[in-house]
Amino acid sequence: MKTTLILCALATSVFAQQPILPRITPQELAKLQQSSPMARLERPAANAAPVARPDDQSIIKQSMILHDGTNWTLVPKGAVIFLPEALKNRVDVKPVGTLLPWMEFLTKNISWITTNEVSFDQAAGNVSLPAERVAFWAKQDKIVVAVHQSGPISVNIAKQPQTITQR
Repeated sequence: MKTTLILCALATSVFAQQPILPRITPQELAKLQQSSPMARLERPAANAAPVARPDDQSIIKQSMILHDGTNWTLVPKGAVIFLPEALKNRVDVKPVGTLLPWMEFLTKNISWITTNEVSFDQAAGNVSLPAERVAFWAKQDKIVVAVHQSGPISVNIAKQPQTITQR
């Protein structure tokens, strides 16, 4: 008896329909918006200047393209800190194939790309890169990309570290 009653109660709740709610009219919506400040729809100011992007800027213009023939990725200009002569044909050419995120591209091409972790001071050019690391890069045939916390970062090599000289 109890089992039958429980089954009937479950069956009626399963087959019960959702209540039908009436659609809100534009007049009712306007009334709700007037009464509640959180429900108001904000309109842009009529005299506000439109937001525009400069024509001469783009992510492609600010990046270097690395490619392996089938895939490619973007790194900031200045992130490639060592480029062997044999691998120059893999940098800054027309992208071909599929755009991959940096980490996925690096994983697929670890045989010819390596990374070097740099600090913010090294990236800004305030602290020079260690000479022994630079000498080591010349001994291997890999492109070296500067990274900070695993993400590519530009390095200002042209700026010399500030030194204090005494006279």
